[in-house]
Amino acid sequence: MTRKELTVVAFGTALLFSLAGPVEAGTCQPVKAKGVAGKLATAQAYAQADLKQTAKSKGGKVTQTSMNCGAVPSGYKCKIDAVVCPK
Repeated sequence: MTRKELTVVAFGTALLFSLAGPVEAGTCQPVKAKGVAGKLATAQAYAQADLKQTAKSKGGKVTQTSMNCGAVPSGYKCKIDAVVCPK
């Protein structure tokens, strides 16, 4: 192979490995949970319960959370974005 061909092959291989995601077992995963209710406190409780169940089904624990609540015609809707990592 010529030097130019080797450079192209090396660049292609490096690009392939940089685009590949982590393959290790047990890495953290982003998850979402939501709750809808007539009262804000109830919507928050439903969202937290949904997050707890999601983390339990994935066999991990919640490490980071961000909650966003807002009014909707039926009451309140809360969304939680979180990261679940292995125990």
